[in-house]
Amino acid sequence: EIRTDSEQDAHKVFVTMNDRGLRLTPTEMLKGYLLSEIKDNTIRNKANDLWKDKIIKLKSIEKDGDADFIKNWLRAQYAATIREGKRDAENKDFDIIGTTFHKWVRENKSVIGLNCSEDFENFVLKKFSMYADIYIRLKKYSSKFNKDYEYVFYNADRGFTLQYQIILAAIKSDDTLDIIDKKIKMVSCFIDQFISIRIFNFKTVDYSSIRYTVFNITKMIRNKDIRELAEILKNYINNMELTLEGINKFYLNQFTRRYMLHILARLTSYIEEESGINTSFDNYVNREQRNPYDIEHIWADDYSQDNHQLEFSTEEEFKDFRNRFGGLLILPKDKNRSFQDMEYSKKVIKYDSENLLARTLNKNCYSNNPLFLRFMNREQLPFKPYEQFNKENLIERQSLYKEICKRIWDVNKIDLLANS
Repeated sequence: EIRTDSEQDAHKVFVTMNDRGLRLTPTEMLKGYLLSEIKDNTIRNKANDLWKDKIIKLKSIEKDGDADFIKNWLRAQYAATIREGKRDAENKDFDIIGTTFHKWVRENKSVIGLNCSEDFENFVLKKFSMYADIYIRLKKYSSKFNKDYEYVFYNADRGFTLQYQIILAAIKSDDTLDIIDKKIKMVSCFIDQFISIRIFNFKTVDYSSIRYTVFNITKMIRNKDIRELAEILKNYINNMELTLEGINKFYLNQFTRRYMLHILARLTSYIEEESGINTSFDNYVNREQRNPYDIEHIWADDYSQDNHQLEFSTEEEFKDFRNRFGGLLILPKDKNRSFQDMEYSKKVIKYDSENLLARTLNKNCYSNNPLFLRFMNREQLPFKPYEQFNKENLIERQSLYKEICKRIWDVNKIDLLANS
């Protein structure tokens, strides 16, 4: 048993003992350090209660939710350096925060602005509390579709966990709730566009490939006001070497398979929503339901069908073309399997009772469907039905998909969100 004369000293002993090898988590050690620097007992107790409450909520989201939040928060708001890519390079802010953030905070307290007891009070009671609440919100939006924060869900659906760091970077500790909401929407929209453009050009968005890019974006938007943030985000998208023109050559392969259902679901839900149809993107991508949606090839995997041998010199060429973006849809799994071997002329009849993207292949979609026709004409989208679906038609359909994508991933949406 170790006794101390004050609670503040107890926290200091707690921190010192952990420096000597007592096994506690980085979160617990960070808490011990921060509280040990708060002089007033009443304020320290308040900070302790608040900390425990937020940690419980963070851990209820996921097992390591507390540590994940703190890493994202500190990287978002304070990390100034990152390890170079060469062998044996020294770990920097970004990397150290990812492993021993409690030590990083102690060693960089002046950088963070922790110089006196009041600074530590503000750090816990205001900053930690505020950013933890925002992070909890983001995790909620990422797991359950909310139309107001739809882009957070889209990014999470594609497994882009780095979005939390980027979003938190843009938010200042004195932002109002209205400003925070706008920044969440703007930055998550930007991330959705950034991810999509890379995927359409067959560029990975895995952590190891874009950590430097994400780190630079984080610093670029850190604590910016709404107008400056909008300009930075738009300019970044407009100045990317890659563009949505990559859709011309986009197709289903081993890399794009993990993203294709998401993209086709976005197209489907977009045209349905714009046509006044009650749509459900999260239903289209939900793999846990009894009859989930799958990727449907408009052409059956049969080289001998539909005059394919007249258009393609080899079966391999046909199979490659069959995987092109414009030749794909989504259907419920049972329908996808039952339609699998059908000729197009039979499939297109079945499509008329499916989602709107599938229905647009059938001529019936263009009769007694005023809201869809109004949307089609307003956006000048070249939808058309096909009684037969040959190579030239698939190329046309790919161009249509590209035009739809340009409307879904329109950089001007960032301005609309900033002004909403």
